[in-house]
Amino acid sequence: MTGSRIVLTDANRAEVIEAAVRVLNSGGVALLPAEGLYGFHALASDERGVGRLKVLKPRDSAKSYIGLLARAEEVERWAASVDPRALTLIRAHWPGALTVVLQASPLVPASLRSEDGTVALRVPGNPFLADVVARCEGLVLSTSANAPGAPPAVEVGGSLPDQVDLAVDQGRLSGVPSTIVRVERGVISVLRQGAVRIDASAS
Repeated sequence: MTGSRIVLTDANRAEVIEAAVRVLNSGGVALLPAEGLYGFHALASDERGVGRLKVLKPRDSAKSYIGLLARAEEVERWAASVDPRALTLIRAHWPGALTVVLQASPLVPASLRSEDGTVALRVPGNPFLADVVARCEGLVLSTSANAPGAPPAVEVGGSLPDQVDLAVDQGRLSGVPSTIVRVERGVISVLRQGAVRIDASAS
């Protein structure tokens, strides 16, 4: 099944959440609203969804997908260690538009692990996406909905719904992505400045 598009409203919110969870838990790929952009999503532990995601959005081994968590406490399961400076950022900005790159624990699937052994994690700030992730059976992979080098999608249009099992339309988004930081040995490195303003010089 591909090409199913649903406009998200207050009235159908619960129904759409359940539809998205069914797609992801059954090995499908969903186009969902995230932090300022639309993203392709799949369950990290399901090879069917991961395989399709790799076709939709190829990534080289140096750059992983983002793993979405239901709760901040889960970071200790998926990170080998959590630097105190990372914990400070997490407590201040999760749920929210901050992605934190940490050394991956052995439990992290290969689909989420970069060649340098790190994993990028976030608790979504978008309430709809957060509710979907909370009901899924494990980590959810997320990546912006665009071909490499092309602008990320800020609305559901064109052929996007035809590429996935479910496309959830929440209207036009801000276009401002999550901020991505790496924290290692007490040093904060801003890899992408986005919706959350981080001053690395203050580290």
